[in-house]
Amino acid sequence: MEAGSSAPQRSRKSHGKAYLWFQRNEQRLLVIDVVCIVTLFFLHLFTSMFQIFVHEIAIAVQIAATVLAAFIALSVVWKGIVPLVICILGIVLMHNSVILPYYAEPQPGEATVGGARFTWTLYTPLAVSVAANMHFFLGVAMVAFSIIIAYRPSILFARNRPEPLDSEWSKYPVWYDNTLLANNLTEPSIPVQNLMTDQDRYLLWRYEYVLADIYGTPHLVRPNGMVPKNSTHIFRDKDSGRVIGKARYTGFFM
Repeated sequence: MEAGSSAPQRSRKSHGKAYLWFQRNEQRLLVIDVVCIVTLFFLHLFTSMFQIFVHEIAIAVQIAATVLAAFIALSVVWKGIVPLVICILGIVLMHNSVILPYYAEPQPGEATVGGARFTWTLYTPLAVSVAANMHFFLGVAMVAFSIIIAYRPSILFARNRPEPLDSEWSKYPVWYDNTLLANNLTEPSIPVQNLMTDQDRYLLWRYEYVLADIYGTPHLVRPNGMVPKNSTHIFRDKDSGRVIGKARYTGFFM
């Protein structure tokens, strides 16, 4: 029984650590995105201008383009399915723009109809070059669009747009039962309910998250979450003394 219950807990902890890592390295990931896009641009120029049809070079270019595309996807993989899908479509187009010039040799097509034989050219190097350029710049646009959706969606909003009900809580990170301190030491964890009174626990069904100060930073904690024993303080309303948190159901004001 203990082994079965510890597995989901380990999964939550690993998920929380991964989320925190992405959150702490947002700026680095964006810088890596820019570097990868610029590198892909030079690869695109290389394959378009110097059409060296050597199998080893083609394989090396494909591997390099795939690795760079994977790094670009890494920056949005934790931001949701919508930016991830848009980003994947963009990097596929960018990857194709790098690979297409290696297939720029004219390929003949032919067909026989009623004894008459027709031949034509399926595509020309000029058509491949135009397609490669279009794929690359369309891919860059889609990647940029996915990054905007992931990190700065407010850029796409209309002016004077009403704020959503949950906007006041979006500035607080979610606590994922982590116990790792800044100096890589661990601190015993306890249920956040242990820091509440009986009256607070009775009203917990109203809360989706509880606002608590953990290691000096406000976090949103689930009502059944685990928090550091000595480094957690629950925020309360000054007048009523109630726990401050995000309501589970609309109509309740915490």
